[in-house]
Amino acid sequence: MKVHAYSLVVAALVGLASVSAHAASTPANLLGSQVTVESAERAIALDDSTRYVNVRFGETVRFDVNGKSFAVKFDGIRGSFDLNALAPAGVLNHPVKAYVSPSPLDERSL
Repeated sequence: MKVHAYSLVVAALVGLASVSAHAASTPANLLGSQVTVESAERAIALDDSTRYVNVRFGETVRFDVNGKSFAVKFDGIRGSFDLNALAPAGVLNHPVKAYVSPSPLDERSL
């Protein structure tokens, strides 16, 4: 019984590792698009304590970080991913997870 339980735990961990590796290798253009900061519909200030942001699919958001700004149109995958994948190099100094929910239009069609 212990061997069977151990095998299930190992299989689950391998599965999680492969999903994480797939998410890490997702090309940035499948996550969203970098756009001009002027095109943003709203702004979110990020600081060293920010661990996640909530955005909607199709939304364009400007992120303000320590006097620097960048903007993203969330037109890629829905779900979650590391925002660092879309931030300009050196702007974010820690991981920030972006949670992308369906747009209101998507919710009306459910």
